Amino acid sequence: MKVFKKVLNIIITILIVCVLIVSILMAAVALTSRDTGVPNVLGKATISVLTDSMAGEDALCFNAGDMIICDVVSDKETATYNVGDVVTFQQDIDYDGVVDLVTHRIYKVNKDGTYQTKGDNNETYDQDPNGTAQFPNVANYDIVATYHGMKIPGIGNFFAYIRTPMGFFLCVLLPMILFFLYEAVRVVINIIAYNKEKAIENAQAIVDSSVLTEEQKKRAIEEYLASQGGNIPQNTIEDTPTDDVPTEDDSAEE
Repeated sequence: MKVFKKVLNIIITILIVCVLIVSILMAAVALTSRDTGVPNVLGKATISVLTDSMAGEDALCFNAGDMIICDVVSDKETATYNVGDVVTFQQDIDYDGVVDLVTHRIYKVNKDGTYQTKGDNNETYDQDPNGTAQFPNVANYDIVATYHGMKIPGIGNFFAYIRTPMGFFLCVLLPMILFFLYEAVRVVINIIAYNKEKAIENAQAIVDSSVLTEEQKKRAIEEYLASQGGNIPQNTIEDTPTDDVPTEDDSAEE
């Protein structure tokens, strides 16, 4: 039983450390995204891939469900890009008033310094060559990060989920709440055990300082513990030699 409790405590500790790390990272990502326009930690942006628009065999390709790690652009005004670069830019792709992040390859540099982009797995450009299609041409200030091939396959969906309110609650808040409840119960149990142990020690000290028979000592401990709200098994009381304890018969003989 003790081994099971020890293993359980180790597992719970590992889980809470993981949850805390994820929470700290998410908080850092949320704070830094306000300044750079993209969630990032230490200059690295972690982006969950939602579609297969960049699926392919090229080293810079990635699939839906991957998490790609991009380099955040520190100076948008002076940065320059070439055909073939894979960049993350901001566009309202759903026309819902919310700016989305798109990571595609640059296929053309326009004379005005803007760019036309395209997903490797898409048949058409994101922009029409005349600049009149679904998205406007990408300007330097739209590009927030560049991708150089670093990715973690398969975990993008998970990170995208925990960034939702429900995912954050189930994967971060709920485990932390359960952990603190578990710790609170364990503290109460330890306090109760400590109080019982002290009560036993006090009762033993009292009877040891008294000239009583063994039966009287046991009865005294039981009465003391009862007054303290505790109890003790009979076999936990140490057997104390009673040869030197005077009895009624001995007193009579004297």
